Amino acid sequence: MSDTMQGTYEVTLGDATSLVTVTRLGTEDDGRVRYQLQVGDAEPVEVETTRPQADVLSILVGTRTYECGVDLTDEGVDVDVLGIIHEASLVDPRRKALRMAGSAGGAVVKTAMPGRIVRVLVAPGDAVTKGQPLLVVEAMKMENEIKAPRDGVLKRFAVEEGQLVEAKAVLVELE
Repeated sequence: MSDTMQGTYEVTLGDATSLVTVTRLGTEDDGRVRYQLQVGDAEPVEVETTRPQADVLSILVGTRTYECGVDLTDEGVDVDVLGIIHEASLVDPRRKALRMAGSAGGAVVKTAMPGRIVRVLVAPGDAVTKGQPLLVVEAMKMENEIKAPRDGVLKRFAVEEGQLVEAKAVLVELE
């Protein structure tokens, strides 16, 4: 959480998307920053944050403290909690609406981690719906379905079955 983050964001973590409202409550003399967070219609929660290091965020929620590694990406933020990396995308709904109004635009689907393309489930030119499996990637000995982020038409595949891919590699383009 950056010290200037405030507003309402569409946050996607895995397959779940929620509206999260962040309200900055103030900064303490020792540098702690206080926020109020509200996820969807849930009761707001007050949190305090400090940065013991540039890439580490310490978050106090009630009486529990969480140390998180934080890495900003083009798509949002990667948060490392107890060695498990959670990729979250953050979208300001107002900016999203402006972007969508300005262009029908395409979508690019990328890998989260290095792996191997196991199966391709659709072909270029196919109409796909949001959440529809597009292909299967094997990573860390697990098969993961890569799903369409939105409705569209499959413009092209940038990979083929058996191909090894790096993290953040482009897999598919939608129109």
